[in-house]
Amino acid sequence: MNAVNRVLVVILLLIAIPLCTMLLVLPVPVLEAVGGQLTALVDFLNRLQWYVRVPLGILFALTLDVIFILLIILEVRRPTPKAIRVEKTTGGEVLISVTSIADRLQYEIDQLSSVLRSRAKVSGKRGGVVVELDVETAAGIDVPQKAEQIVETARQVVEEKMGLKLARPPKVNLRAVPYPTAPKALPPAPQED
Repeated sequence: MNAVNRVLVVILLLIAIPLCTMLLVLPVPVLEAVGGQLTALVDFLNRLQWYVRVPLGILFALTLDVIFILLIILEVRRPTPKAIRVEKTTGGEVLISVTSIADRLQYEIDQLSSVLRSRAKVSGKRGGVVVELDVETAAGIDVPQKAEQIVETARQVVEEKMGLKLARPPKVNLRAVPYPTAPKALPPAPQED
């Protein structure tokens, strides 16, 4: 949201600078021009029938309301932390980036047998670290045993090797690669006599 705030502020300032300059340097002509435009707008709106003017007003009001509510939500929601405090340190404060945690988890999980590929998603919550792993394994594995091994490895990496606390047990999305399909035998070609 900081980037959006900056862009909006820059745009508003770029609009405000020339408008304020013109208003302060030439106040009477500017205010007369604005008054003339407002009068023309009022005349135009009076010429519109009420059954056209009211729905258009409602449409514009709803559009602006939705935009303003979205901006408020984006402004109020808390950003996800980019670094997490290490619990098991003495004599100082140590922060480790979420990307580093995900990279370490991915490296350790990829070292397990039958694991072809993994991807770690890490986020910081008030109670600790939340870990979600997408793991692709070879066909024919013992799924409960492999899932338990992955969960235990993730727990060891986060809690023991990195000194962090898990907010909840790691979530593992396990996908086994399908068995290769054997090519179908073609029926024998008819023999010519």
